[in-house]
Amino acid sequence: MKKFINYLPIIAVLFTSGCYSISGTISKEPLAYLRITGVQDKLILNVDDASPVIITPQKDPINIQVTPTKHSIKIMRGDAIIVNRIVLLSDQQTLEISVP
Repeated sequence: MKKFINYLPIIAVLFTSGCYSISGTISKEPLAYLRITGVQDKLILNVDDASPVIITPQKDPINIQVTPTKHSIKIMRGDAIIVNRIVLLSDQQTLEISVP
């Protein structure tokens, strides 16, 4: 019996070390997209007052990757603002904006 008591801590470690497991889910980065269509001349796209993106007819349609949240969208032709919208995008959503 004394021998068993001496080995009890080793036996406990051996039994508990095999009980560890890892489980979980893999989640992808949340993404949303803006698709700008109907571009006939050079335009300037501004999303949330960040650095502007130049859009040309050769790039029509243009897809912009954004985070799924509320965004302020401005599209300018020269000095005139032709699109001024506030949009709310959810995960994996693509919002198409047709330029007038």
